[in-house]
Amino acid sequence: MSDRSRRIWTLLCIAAAGLYGVARLELNGSIMHFLPSRVDAELIRISLDLLESPLSRRMVLSIEGGEDPGRVAKELAGSLREHEEVAWVEAGFDPGTMRSLYELYFDRRVYLASANPEVEIPKLLASDALARRADHLLARLAAPDGMLVARVAPEDPLGLFDAVLARVQDFQPGASRAAASGDPPFALVQLGLRSSPFDSLRQVGLLTFIESEFERIAAEHGGGFLLEQSGANRFAVASEKSVRGDVNFISLVSLSVVFGLFLLIFHSLRNLLIAIIVPIGGFAFALAASLALSDAVHDITLAFGFVLIGVAIDYPIHLMNHHALTAGAGSAWQAVASIRPSLVVSAVTTTLAFFSLFLSDFPGLSEMGTFAAIGVPIALGLTLFCLPAFLTRPPVATPAQRALSLGSVRLVDRLSERPALLVGVLCVFAAIAAIGIPRLQWEDDPSGLMTMDPVLLAEARRVSDKVGEFDPGRFVVGLAPDRESALVLNERIAERLTALVDSGQIGGIGSLSSFLLSEDLQQRNLAAFRDADGLEASIDTAFGAAGFRPGAFAAFAQSIDEPAAPPLRPDDLIGTPLERALASLVEVDGHYSVVTLLRGVDSGAVVSAALEGLDGAHYVDQKAIMSDVYQGYRRSTVRMLGVGAVVVLVVLQLRYRHPLRGLLAALPAGLGALATFGLFGLLDSPVNVVSAISALVVLGMGVDYGIFAVDSARDHARQGAMLTSLMVSCLTSVFVFGVLALASQPVLRSIGLTTGVGVLLALALAPVTLALARRL
Repeated sequence: MSDRSRRIWTLLCIAAAGLYGVARLELNGSIMHFLPSRVDAELIRISLDLLESPLSRRMVLSIEGGEDPGRVAKELAGSLREHEEVAWVEAGFDPGTMRSLYELYFDRRVYLASANPEVEIPKLLASDALARRADHLLARLAAPDGMLVARVAPEDPLGLFDAVLARVQDFQPGASRAAASGDPPFALVQLGLRSSPFDSLRQVGLLTFIESEFERIAAEHGGGFLLEQSGANRFAVASEKSVRGDVNFISLVSLSVVFGLFLLIFHSLRNLLIAIIVPIGGFAFALAASLALSDAVHDITLAFGFVLIGVAIDYPIHLMNHHALTAGAGSAWQAVASIRPSLVVSAVTTTLAFFSLFLSDFPGLSEMGTFAAIGVPIALGLTLFCLPAFLTRPPVATPAQRALSLGSVRLVDRLSERPALLVGVLCVFAAIAAIGIPRLQWEDDPSGLMTMDPVLLAEARRVSDKVGEFDPGRFVVGLAPDRESALVLNERIAERLTALVDSGQIGGIGSLSSFLLSEDLQQRNLAAFRDADGLEASIDTAFGAAGFRPGAFAAFAQSIDEPAAPPLRPDDLIGTPLERALASLVEVDGHYSVVTLLRGVDSGAVVSAALEGLDGAHYVDQKAIMSDVYQGYRRSTVRMLGVGAVVVLVVLQLRYRHPLRGLLAALPAGLGALATFGLFGLLDSPVNVVSAISALVVLGMGVDYGIFAVDSARDHARQGAMLTSLMVSCLTSVFVFGVLALASQPVLRSIGLTTGVGVLLALALAPVTLALARRL
């Protein structure tokens, strides 16, 4: 194939891959991408599932100020009910809600009378208790709503329905707290989301709708109102916005740095346009392949893809430097043939390093690894088989190239003349690693990988304080083989946790038992009433003494003998305002888990102690669990780093078939990675699992420096071109990864800082490696 045909086909293929990627491009900004995907422990799986469950698919809106925040809240709630992304809305107990609760609970009030019927129901039916209840009923009948009380009193003289209603209302503490506090009046609106709170595309539309509707309704009522919001979706949208800002910033600066540095060294816009074909081609094919394998690409993967431009441009830099600086290099095809073995081995080791990201249990890092592991081989292929077709003009070395070449060769010559200096440099690097690594501070908190807007966080805490939100990430989970057993276990959990609430050791609980009891407990309630001797006569006596006519409450006795409805079952909540309570009862792999939310937990040990001896009940602190998970992955990654180092070393030994030459080729990468962590330890700079994974990238990229140094050791004419290429390549990588270190998202900063420092230290060891390789 002629050079002209190669140029045409190369550009057409890159254009086709680019157009395919642009046409299919869909971005994903979910933070779930940076949570582990393969988790075996049941509690951890449940903990992760709750991040996407209806329990987290909710928002709380607080409206204060103005003349009537309650009216604004109700009108806003009405507008929200019409939005397609809103599953349910609650702004106090409106008539529709009360009617649904009446239909659900009134005929079942006897089943739900008590959590401890054998003890509490006899006390409820004692003569003095009945007398007090009769006096209370008289007072209620004299109240403004006495007509309503009179309608239900014959069937419910003991106020069993009121007790059930009180339990349900206690689960909504916001209204009562507003009345009791001295804060300015406010009204709350709670709503459920149909989509995942981390589906930022849908949540942006909802959040925009909330803001616009509030502004419209507030203006209609004279203004002066303040809207504050709480919800995981707000943080997801803010994080995606931050990531997109990082993508734009990183792509712009990365391209500018690479282009500027290239022009500074090569003084040729034409050569820049030719060289950029390689990384752009690698990026285009990697994007197209990623989108062919998945429906969307994460924003952070796209940002990392732009970083590949700084990595993949190394190959044309090597080719152009050797073509221009090596005497007798001949055509570009001959130049690329002379460095082909070094390019191939360096690309293989780099691809293996990036492929290690693909093996990560974090979907985001795995996606980044896939992207890079595709882009690097494509960039190599373009360099070997396409790029020389574009380099048809006679090469001319620029003054910058000649200066770097001569200066770097002189440096190596001086190092070669001073063996003690070589040993001293190696000892310094080894000492940094030996002293610093034991001092490393590992940060295993997963929340540290994604930043949260402090303004949104403060606002969410203010709203949570108003509504009395449950502690995020802290709960008790009960595991049982079937649904009825789960409900029985949930009641025992509630009993023990209620004792902690009564003693002031925790602030409160949110239990499914507030809405639904096990069928066993419901039948025990009914049996306790039926076991009461002379129930109807006892009620007539106590209430007759208060002035009620005999037989007025016969309907209540009839409801015990012949209940109007069967016991309440979970399916009965479906279609009612309490349907969302079933989100805490989930079937997982044929087993059931039931979640009890907690409020005001100062000590998890206290909760765990209260659950001792209760089989299947577990206290869960998501932050602590995820920290343990990340710690495990970090240790696994460090082991993977060791395995990666062994793999690279094996590849190099197979390549050189000389133990010392293979070790020298691995020296810049291995010692550079160790010194990087040692430096972080000496500077007390915390590192995380992403830092450990980035060290694999340092290993794959840094080994290039050792490979080219060893390969050029016996060819003095190539050494200047080789060292110049390494220096320019390193500078592009350091600047590009340095840009990542300036990103707002910690996951990108960790990658940028670790990789940038590691690659720079690996370059510093390249002249030492070459000087040592000359002696072999």
